[in-house]
Amino acid sequence: MTAFTGNTVTLTPTIATATSTQVLAADGFRKFLLIQNNSAADIAISFEGATLTGIAPTATNKCFVLKSTAGLNTIRFDTAFVPGGAITAYQTSGGTINTLVVIHG
Repeated sequence: MTAFTGNTVTLTPTIATATSTQVLAADGFRKFLLIQNNSAADIAISFEGATLTGIAPTATNKCFVLKSTAGLNTIRFDTAFVPGGAITAYQTSGGTINTLVVIHG
């Protein structure tokens, strides 16, 4: 595995219920991206900056569902491919949350 030697930034963006929220702007120079769902609800993530309408992946709602279950709640990119598009998130239950952790660099 290639070692990441740059600086990282940690964010805990607020996601309103049933609202597609941009949590990270596009950056074609990203070398590392880690997203962790620390909430009790599943959260949909788009790596293309799409406006999400739910947490079920469909032809028009292109997303990855980040589960709330420990062990299934983290996605990490750090080798040959790191998404450079804007990152958006969507959750369907609970109040406004900020338990999504995004680390990038």
